[in-house]
Formats: sequence, C-alpha cells, structure tokens
Amino acid sequence: MIYTSRFSNPTLKSGEYTAVRISVGTPRWQLAYTIAGEIKELMPFGLHNVEDADEFQRLYCARLERIGVDRIGRQLTKFEALGKPVVLLCFEDVRKPSDWCHRTMFADWWLAKTGEIITELADTSHVK
Repeated sequence: MIYTSRFSNPTLKSGEYTAVRISVGTPRWQLAYTIAGEIKELMPFGLHNVEDADEFQRLYCARLERIGVDRIGRQLTKFEALGKPVVLLCFEDVRKPSDWCHRTMFADWWLAKTGEIITELADTSHVK
C-alpha cells in the first residue's frame, strides 16, 4: 500500500510505515522517525516558483510523463519490498483549503495511469 503525507504527520511516529521523501528540500527539524530514502523522479525540481496550481500541475505531470510509469513503478516497488506501507512525504498540509501539493497531483496522475489509488495517510493533528 502506498500513501502520501506531510513530514509532520504524527502518525509516522508509530514506525509502521516506510517514509520516503519526494520533496526537493529536507525537513529542518528533528523527525521522530527515519526516512528510508527518496524518489527523485517525484520531486518537483524547477517548479518552486510556479504559484499557479494549474500551471504547476501541467508542468509537473509533463515531467512525470517524460519519466514514465515503469521507471516510477520500479522506485516504488523498491520501497514496498521493505515490507511496510510506503508513505511519500513532502511539507504541505493539504487539509488546509488553501494548500495544494505535488504529492496529491502525483497520486491523481498515478491513478489515471495505473488505476491504483494512493490516498493521504490519516493525520489526527490539529490543522493550524
């Protein structure tokens, strides 16, 4: 099973998940869990200054198309082989109506390409 979430989701402290970074940057605070690795193919390189969500999605999905389902699938499989559900992580709290994120765009793209659903991991913390 594959999920998406944010680095500060307290659910990750349980140790029940394989945490995988898909953000360009890394957290500047101490995490209460270990990050198993990263998938550079899912990082939104060069898109940090694109503020329009539709334009960002167009550019990001074009990048995913160039990389391809097979290559991305191999990266995901590598982490799934560790035996725990995989959580693809970045920073945004998508529970806020104003926040959007490349991880949810990836999940939508992956569903359209493979039929596989990637959901957001439950986050019981208070929305700030």
